[in-house]
Amino acid sequence: MQIVLIINGSKPGHYEELRKQVERLRELGHHVKASVTFEPGDARRMAREGVVSGAELVLVAGGDGTLNEVANGVNDCLGGSAEAAPRMGIIPVGTANDLANALGLPTPVEEAVNIALRGAPRGLNIATVNQRCFLNVSTGGFGAQATRDAATEGKRLFGALAYALNAARQLVGLEHHTGSFTCAEGPIYDGPFVLFAVGNTERTGGGNLITPRANPSDHLLDLCVVKDVSRLELTRLLPALRSGQHLDDPAVVYMQSPAFSVEAPLDLAVNVDGEPLLHSGRLCYGVSPYRLPVLTPLRAAETHT
Repeated sequence: MQIVLIINGSKPGHYEELRKQVERLRELGHHVKASVTFEPGDARRMAREGVVSGAELVLVAGGDGTLNEVANGVNDCLGGSAEAAPRMGIIPVGTANDLANALGLPTPVEEAVNIALRGAPRGLNIATVNQRCFLNVSTGGFGAQATRDAATEGKRLFGALAYALNAARQLVGLEHHTGSFTCAEGPIYDGPFVLFAVGNTERTGGGNLITPRANPSDHLLDLCVVKDVSRLELTRLLPALRSGQHLDDPAVVYMQSPAFSVEAPLDLAVNVDGEPLLHSGRLCYGVSPYRLPVLTPLRAAETHT
C-alpha cells in the first residue's frame, strides 16, 4: 500500500516512536513516504502532493489543526469526485485531539497505526466555511478567543489546560457581539451573543461538548448560540457547555441544518478546528456532498454509517 505520513513538526517528542512505526510498515511491505511540517500550510501541500502521487492512505501524526490542513489538501484534489479521496488514518499527538476523541481513537502511537491499517473506514462530512474545510467544530466569540489565545508556547507548557487558562482570562474582559444567524429554513436568531459554535462533531477546545448532538456522518451541521449573558451567567453556564447539558437553557439557541450563515457588523474572532479564520464578518457554513473516509475502531464504525 502507498502510504503518505504527515508529521506535525512541533511534536518532536514522538519522532523516535514514529520512526519505529515507519520501519514496521516498510517491513510489512508498505511503501511509506514520511514528511515533517515546518510552517503553516505545509500539511495541506503535503496532503495534496500525496493524493496526486496516488497515496492510498494519508496517515496524519498531529492534532486538530494538522488534520484540518490535511482535509483541505485532500479536498483540493477531489475535483468533483469522491473517488479521488484516499483513506485517512489519525495518530493523535496534538494538544486537544478533539476529532480523534470524538471518533474513539487511541492515543498510543502503535495502536493508532494498527487502526489505520486494519480499522473500518467511516465517511466523515467535509464541513465548509467561506470555502475552507473543517472536520470538527468552528467557533466564534468567547470560545474562539480562548482557543486563539492558547498560543503554541502555552499549549506546549500546559497542554489542554492552556484552553481553560485562557478561557478564564477571557471571562474577565467578556465581550458581547451582535450578529444575524440564518439557515435554509429561514431566520434563527438576530441580536447580541457571547459565543457560537457550528459543529460537525460534538467536541471542541479540549473536550467541550458545545454541539453534543452533532454526528459527523449525517450531512448536517449543528449550530449553538449563547445569547447575551452576563459574566456571572456565563460562568454558571460553562459547566453545562463543557458537559453538553446546556440545550434546554433559555440563553441557548440550538438547531441542525445542512447550511448556516452568520453576519456581523464587525469581524468576529472565529476559528475552524482551532485555527483562526480571517475576514469573518460574513460566514457561510455548509457541507460538501463528499465524505472523507477516516479509519476508526471497528465497533465505532459499525454504529455509524
